[in-house]
Amino acid sequence: MFTADRTPRPRAFVPVATALIAGVALTGCKSSDTASSASSPSPKASAASPNAVATVPAAPGSAPASGAPDQATIQSAMTRTVEAEDPTTHFAPVGSPATASDRNGGTLTAVIGQRTPSADGKGQLVFFWQGNRFLGWDAETEAMSITKVAGGNGYFTVTYVHYAAQDPACCASLPPVDVTYVWQDNDGFVPSGGTRPTYGSQVRVKLNP
Repeated sequence: MFTADRTPRPRAFVPVATALIAGVALTGCKSSDTASSASSPSPKASAASPNAVATVPAAPGSAPASGAPDQATIQSAMTRTVEAEDPTTHFAPVGSPATASDRNGGTLTAVIGQRTPSADGKGQLVFFWQGNRFLGWDAETEAMSITKVAGGNGYFTVTYVHYAAQDPACCASLPPVDVTYVWQDNDGFVPSGGTRPTYGSQVRVKLNP
């Protein structure tokens, strides 16, 4: 179970296969490794890579616009994104959107989303768009904390806080990890560089209709 602030506490440092772009036992743990509901749109990913990006299927006949999502569009995708085991918990934007060119006249956007409600600011995802079309997240499991998203020509570099298995949730002891998500047109974002860190129980998310 989670504590009231819903912070994932370390239980076992075990990698979990993820879907868009994942020990000392403590009380207050919650395991959220169950699969997303079959009634919700299912993100796609490679089960072999902990960096895999979780992508949301496009609606039939849809085409990405060249502009960027407005605040209402961003908020809508984050509100629809919920924890698989607790659909009352959704996400809210943190900071300003990062933008990049898709190298074909369009715009890519990345925004950090924070689990809400949250008392400690932990539990985050990166949400991606091409034009106004929501593409998915950096993973189908929450990261503890993301400090920065920087856009370049056809890519975003995401900086993750990095915990050792025995670290308390307040205090990460390892150097931050950068993962670069490169836009590959029809293949979407392909991660390169570092490996997205995992810590404690992996809290999975899904997209509500």
